[in-house]
Amino acid sequence: MGVAENGGVSRDWSRYWRSPDGRPLEAMHAHFERHVYHRHSHETYSFGVTETGAQSFTCRGGAHTSAAGMVMAFNPEDPHDGHATDRLGFTYRIVHIGPELVAATLSDLAGRRAGLPLFAEPVLDDPRLAPALRSLHAALLGQATSLRRDELLAA
Repeated sequence: MGVAENGGVSRDWSRYWRSPDGRPLEAMHAHFERHVYHRHSHETYSFGVTETGAQSFTCRGGAHTSAAGMVMAFNPEDPHDGHATDRLGFTYRIVHIGPELVAATLSDLAGRRAGLPLFAEPVLDDPRLAPALRSLHAALLGQATSLRRDELLAA
């Protein structure tokens, strides 16, 4: 915990992971009550799952909210911002995957060169995708083997 600008106690925290083999694969687990993301983008695909609370953000010209159990899908260079929807904050997990790793994984699965996907909506309510994303994230932060990470990336 840290001290917030207004003198209160901040309960914001975050934990980062980066692939030890240099592949474009990163993850973060965080809880934010007061932290605000200003408009930014990533060179990667970014897939997040909200665990508790809700986070609100603007992306692709619209306002969106990701509540507990929902998945966020940002395309590379997709400008977005973000903040807690209410004072209770939110906890989420996010994985950043480089386009070259996405292309290689899709090509391996298809047995041929595959194009890169673009996600039409930044928030998905998908009861199968959310647990798969949580499993991948837990394996990354839990120091799973490279083989296990690859299996979960392809799942």
